[in-house]
Amino acid sequence: MDFYAYQAQARRHSQAFVGMFMVAVAAVVIALDAVIFTVLAGRQATSSYAGQYGAGNPGGSLDPLDFAIRNPDIAFLVSLLIIGVIALASLFKSAQLRGGGAVVAQSLGGVRVERDTADPARKRLRNIIEEMAIASGVPVPEIYVLEQEPAINAFAAGHTPANACITVTQGALDHLNRDELQGVIGHEFSHILNGDMRLNIQLMGAIFGLLVIAIIGRLVFNFAPRGGNDRDRRGGLGWVGVGLAAMVLGYLGLLAGRILQAAVSRQRERLADASAVQFTRNTTGLKGALLKIAALEEGSKFVAADAEEVAHMLFAPGLDRVFATHPPLLERIRELDPQFNPQELQDLIQRGVPGPEGGGYGSTVSGNRPVPGLPGMPGMPGGTGGAVGGTAAVLTGAGVAPAGAAAAGATSGFAANAGTIAAQVGRPQPSNVDQAQSLREQIPAVLRDFSDTGAHARSMVLALLLSRDPAIRDAQAQRIAQEYGGAELQTVNTAITAAGTIAPMLRLPSLLQLFPTLRRLPLQERQRLNALVMDLIHIDSSIDVF
Repeated sequence: MDFYAYQAQARRHSQAFVGMFMVAVAAVVIALDAVIFTVLAGRQATSSYAGQYGAGNPGGSLDPLDFAIRNPDIAFLVSLLIIGVIALASLFKSAQLRGGGAVVAQSLGGVRVERDTADPARKRLRNIIEEMAIASGVPVPEIYVLEQEPAINAFAAGHTPANACITVTQGALDHLNRDELQGVIGHEFSHILNGDMRLNIQLMGAIFGLLVIAIIGRLVFNFAPRGGNDRDRRGGLGWVGVGLAAMVLGYLGLLAGRILQAAVSRQRERLADASAVQFTRNTTGLKGALLKIAALEEGSKFVAADAEEVAHMLFAPGLDRVFATHPPLLERIRELDPQFNPQELQDLIQRGVPGPEGGGYGSTVSGNRPVPGLPGMPGMPGGTGGAVGGTAAVLTGAGVAPAGAAAAGATSGFAANAGTIAAQVGRPQPSNVDQAQSLREQIPAVLRDFSDTGAHARSMVLALLLSRDPAIRDAQAQRIAQEYGGAELQTVNTAITAAGTIAPMLRLPSLLQLFPTLRRLPLQERQRLNALVMDLIHIDSSIDVF
């Protein structure tokens, strides 16, 4: 699979469809403008001052364009009103969806997977997601399981990577082995890293705005006056026409929006498939997950009746829809494996879909089959031998080694350049994913004691930020005591001991593990912590590697 070409093609197509979506919204606004201008021009023609507009225009009426030219202020206000209704409705819908992905997961009955879970399948899920987050350099998203869903499916929700959530069905845990589940999670991480969640929210908001136009049109149509004298009747019929036009145009725009949203969704699913292969260097895992969906009777269909809102976010189709939000399963499989033989699916159906243990339950990414043609992979032209780009250290068999030591050996290292490090965020490579597993396994278990509550997680964050310089540390301690009091400073001092056991290479991955817990703090507390963190960072008036 040439996933770079697939990614470029999917991005081009999705950008084109988004552009068409915006054109459709603009067309609705212009058409509704024309209808309203026509009605207003007719009312002017029958008003007491129509003569000033009737010169050179028999009957005193104006066409919509002439009306707009002669009344630019009214035309501007009407257009602004229509655009404002769509924009405000869009913002309202977007605000509903910006509470974080956890809100969406909980609305479907999702159960949060805690860090200390004892369930092997959920622990495996959490390990995979943590590894992908470490490799990507983004906060660990919250993790939920839909216990009542026996089908294989998953989705990522949230407005930004900072409040993202990944949710999988119980069927995915019951049927997928580690490589297959990793392929699905890689697919969902692609949605997070490529900004698909934000794009989905924007499209959903615009579609809701068109729906509001249709609803307003229906209200105007139903309640516009139809009686009275001839003049009132003509005026009332004009507003009946406006209401009918708004209703028709709103619903037509809604229909066009749904079609284009589905088209955008199909392209982003193709992009996510290609990105998952890039992240994991493994086509068989993602292909296996899609094959199992096709072979199972329940497939990927949701049981929940209120899953419509997340239909376009799902890994595979969860509902029967007129406009498909996902490419056909067999088409996605063929894109992953051009030599795919449909007989493979028939054989799987006849044998029965194995559980996770039947396909290598608990296997690691070290068993992945490399994808030919992937640059920067061990053993390939331009390979790095597995070094993590943009870091000051690389892993050795014995643990963490500085880049200088690695440079002297067979494995190449990278200088701790801020620009290089920043460029790596959100762009995991296969070597990053491989080494993220080793990093996760080396994070001290004591960190779990500080991820149970928001207050404990906050203390660990502050402990990790304290300087090694006694003078600077004293200044930072005074700032913490000033903000939270002496009790918090004592808790931070307790966390310092645990923080001291975290190797430099593990400090950032350890910090990322705390984000799901920190997200549960009230917004005001998160803002307060953020301000304090910025103060602690700037106390020494210098920038160094975390």
